[in-house]
Amino acid sequence: MCAKVVDKEEKKDRILKAAIGEFAKKGFAKTTISDIAQAAGIGKGTVYEYFENKEEIINYSFNYFMRFMQFDIETILITEISAREKLEQILDLFSDMNNWGSTDFIELMFDFWSEGIKNKNSRGGLLKDMNKFYRSYREIFADIIVKGMGDGSFRKDINPGYIAAMIIGCLDGITVQWVLDKEAIDLSEAIKTIKSTILKGILPNQTGRSVKRRPK
Repeated sequence: MCAKVVDKEEKKDRILKAAIGEFAKKGFAKTTISDIAQAAGIGKGTVYEYFENKEEIINYSFNYFMRFMQFDIETILITEISAREKLEQILDLFSDMNNWGSTDFIELMFDFWSEGIKNKNSRGGLLKDMNKFYRSYREIFADIIVKGMGDGSFRKDINPGYIAAMIIGCLDGITVQWVLDKEAIDLSEAIKTIKSTILKGILPNQTGRSVKRRPK
């Protein structure tokens, strides 16, 4: 009985992996259930045994897609290193293109955004899942900032929630520009620049205040 349950989960994962690969190559609109079934090496009818329709596959694919990066982040969070080191290592994850597998998968994130906004009133709830994802990432960054404020790694006069939102906004913003113009933007170097700029702003004694000049 247990073996059968595991087999069903493995097959569901195989369908999701195949779907993500097809979505990355063709986009959501041009990918059919038949394409997914063929990529997974199963019959079209088998896909419907696990998913009601393509919309449901898209919703599940988003969570499956984000699971990979989340696992690496959680690995960093449990290590016994300073808050600053945790922040730096997480940002390094995003700057290393190898962590994404291929550039197609980065562009797929924008398809998820578009699909979520387009179908925001559908019962599938992709937009709700995306909101949950962004909320969890803001909490991860905010918790690191709070710990850094406590151990002296970061300034104590900053707002952890806004810093977290700013980090994610910078990452999203530079990725959009990279997708639109890859020749002008080196994504890896751009994220490294974001990391160094953010650190300069939140490290102790880096208040960003202008130095007062002595009167002549």
